[in-house]
Amino acid sequence: MLVLLLFAALLVIGVPIGISTGFSALLFMQFEAGRSPASIVQAMFSGVDSFALMAIPFFIFAGDLMLKGGVSKRLIELAKRLVGWTKGGLPVTGVLSSMFFAALSGSSPATVAAIGGIMIPSMEEARYTKKFSVGLMCSAGSLGIIIPPSITLLVYGVVAEESISQLFLAGILPGIFIGMILIVMAYLIARSQPYIRESFPKGIEVWHAFRRSVWGLMMPVLVLGGIYTGAFTPTEAAAVAVAYSLFVSLFIYREIRLKEVMDIAKKSVTISAVIMFIIANANVLSRYLTFRMVPAQLAQFILNNFSTHIGVLIMINILLLVVGMIMDPSAAVTILAPLFLPAVTALGVNPIHFGVIMIVNLAIGMVTPPFGLNLYVAAGVGKMSIAQVTRAVFPFMLVLICALMIITFVPPLAMMFL
Repeated sequence: MLVLLLFAALLVIGVPIGISTGFSALLFMQFEAGRSPASIVQAMFSGVDSFALMAIPFFIFAGDLMLKGGVSKRLIELAKRLVGWTKGGLPVTGVLSSMFFAALSGSSPATVAAIGGIMIPSMEEARYTKKFSVGLMCSAGSLGIIIPPSITLLVYGVVAEESISQLFLAGILPGIFIGMILIVMAYLIARSQPYIRESFPKGIEVWHAFRRSVWGLMMPVLVLGGIYTGAFTPTEAAAVAVAYSLFVSLFIYREIRLKEVMDIAKKSVTISAVIMFIIANANVLSRYLTFRMVPAQLAQFILNNFSTHIGVLIMINILLLVVGMIMDPSAAVTILAPLFLPAVTALGVNPIHFGVIMIVNLAIGMVTPPFGLNLYVAAGVGKMSIAQVTRAVFPFMLVLICALMIITFVPPLAMMFL
């Protein structure tokens, strides 16, 4: 397909993904499909004209408020008190803190920045190598788009027209499973390093750490509990998360002032606008591919050339891992979910399970060169080059791929709560 070749060429020469997607789609929609520029703009608008997508700016704003409001350091303090005194306890603390923060932010880069910014220097002070510290925290940050509330799972729910609440439920166990695997690996590697162990905490220290962090821990309970009990929709839950974050940051932790809220909001709006622009343009490209009957042709090709769902899922996993290296997760979901869903559903794969498979693939892509965003965030936090971070993250990437295979071929891991 010429449109995909043009899209890939624009990405290779460094054109931003939103512009690459939009320009490719506009060119072919206008000159091949005969659509007017006005209809293309309408297609862009309809791509983001969704009540569910309103949750994206709210969740981003809530995550930024929690980050600036001191939640991340309190979560790290609690994790240190709980496991920091064990062998390899500090790396385990880093993964646990990433899991906690992932349940607040819904973003992988934010998780790397918030937790890695504190844990990487702490691990270096404890004599862990920088390569190990940066590689671990970069990989643990990938949990940000797996553990709910995940922004990418939300986008998949909108595109695939599946229940966002069920997708959030399906992401819980895979996220915990990947976190536990990273904890085991961190523990095994850490034992061979000349680290300084944290002192055993007193009971009162654990209690104080828990009391200071309980407000942050309660946010995912409030948000996810409200969704699963039917008290509010995912979009309403995102608005509740903002109100709760404002209250905690301004009146409980008091680490931000009222006049700083506007600056945080501006940053959140900028990030949200970028994501929405990508989704809008990706929707136009997706419509063009549908016009060309690419989803049906791809489904037929897959069904004709692969006799079992195992072969299909292995092939799709490989393709998604490659796509994750070069494409933003939201754009990848918007473009590729409609392409692959007809084939996987024809083979009996549950769309909710496939959504989790897709998001885990794209999470791995965020720690994969050349364009994995987590790599760039970790490089900035750890003061290393992209090449050094790539080498540091490679062993963890292999473990993440093994976890992906288990999640793919053991459906109950994602479907147990449904």
